[in-house]
Amino acid sequence: MRRNTIIRIALIVLFIIIGIILFVTGKEHKVFIDNKNISIGDNTYLANSPFRVWVDKKDIGIIEKGKRVLVKVVGVKHKIVAEEVRENTSTGEEFEEEFTLKINESAIISLPILAKKENGWIAIKTNE
Repeated sequence: MRRNTIIRIALIVLFIIIGIILFVTGKEHKVFIDNKNISIGDNTYLANSPFRVWVDKKDIGIIEKGKRVLVKVVGVKHKIVAEEVRENTSTGEEFEEEFTLKINESAIISLPILAKKENGWIAIKTNE
């Protein structure tokens, strides 16, 4: 009888741990992708061209100058790939970054800053 109680308690603990893992890895996050002019301190970053964007290998499409797109992603680790769309050439330069979001976080990604390969390309916001 005592052995059965221990097994039941162990199974309950195991199910709770599995539930927590599934909750964390399956949590949906909002990611806003901006292709707008932005000023940070003395630096101004201009949205000079549209970008074709992929988030977690999902094609988001072309984000025009001055636009913002909402993308919902699932999980903790994410990867953004942005390719500059130029009029005279078929493909432009490609920019790639990885980022991590915790349970109650969302992000705003600035494509002009990402294209300059500088820090500050992502702003993490805590949802309350």
